[in-house]
Amino acid sequence: MPSADKYVAGLFPVGASKTDVRAKILSPLEAANLSAALRVDASDMYYSGWVSFLDALNGIKSGFCTWATAKLYYTIFYAFRASLALDDVCTFHVSRPHYIVRARQGELPISCAESGTHKAVLKAFQRQNPSHSLLSQQIELKDAVDWLMEKRESANYGDPRFSEPDSRNELQFIAGRGIRQTLNAYLADKSSLYVFDPDHAMVAYPLRTLQSIGVQLATKGVIGGLAQEEQQFLKLHARDGSGSLSMLVAEMKHVKIIS
Repeated sequence: MPSADKYVAGLFPVGASKTDVRAKILSPLEAANLSAALRVDASDMYYSGWVSFLDALNGIKSGFCTWATAKLYYTIFYAFRASLALDDVCTFHVSRPHYIVRARQGELPISCAESGTHKAVLKAFQRQNPSHSLLSQQIELKDAVDWLMEKRESANYGDPRFSEPDSRNELQFIAGRGIRQTLNAYLADKSSLYVFDPDHAMVAYPLRTLQSIGVQLATKGVIGGLAQEEQQFLKLHARDGSGSLSMLVAEMKHVKIIS
C-alpha cells in the first residue's frame, strides 16, 4: 500500500463508517504528514511506471503481447497516480469505499463515485487536469484513458484465450516493425501523431505519459534519487537485440529518472 494511503487510512478506526470518514477534517500536522508521504509515493509510483513500461517492451520483443498490454496500461496508472500525489491529491479506501482528499489543512475526504482504485485514480486525474494534453483527443471515438483501460480489461479478463503466438491487435504494428524503429519514431515526434492513433497508442500513449509526468516531477525535484542498482536495472532493460535503446535511455536522463 502506498505510504500516503496507509497514513490517511490509519487516521480512522477499524470499521469506520462513510459518515466518519467524510467528517474528518485534516489538522495542520496531518496535512503536512500526508503531503510528505505523497511526495515519496510520487517518486515510487513513477519508477514503477518505467519498470512496467520496460517490462512490456521486453514482453513484446519475446512475443508475449497479452501481458504487455496489461503492463502498458499499468504504466499509465502509476504515472497518473504519481502526478496526483505531486499535486497533493490522495485517493484511498477505508474498508471498501474509496475516497479522495487533498493534503491541505481543513480539507475533508469526499467519496469517489467510481468503484475500485484504478477507476478512482484515473477519473481523479481527469478531474484534476481537464485541459491536459494527454486528455485532449479520443482514440476510436472513446476517451483515451477509457480506450486503454478497455484494452487492459480485455487482455486480463475479457478474452478466454491469450493471443499468443499472434500479437494483439493494438500491438501488431510495433511487434511487426520492431521496438527500436517504432520507439525512435515516437520519441522524435513532438506532436500527437502517434499518441492517439489506435495502431500506435498502446505504446505511444504510455511513453508520452512517462515523458509528460516525468517533466512535472523533475521540475519539482521529486525524482532523481534512485539507487545505482535501480538506475542500472532500468538501463539494462532498455535494450533490444542490437544493444541499448539509446533514445529511450536519453529520455530517462531527460526526466531525471536516471543520471
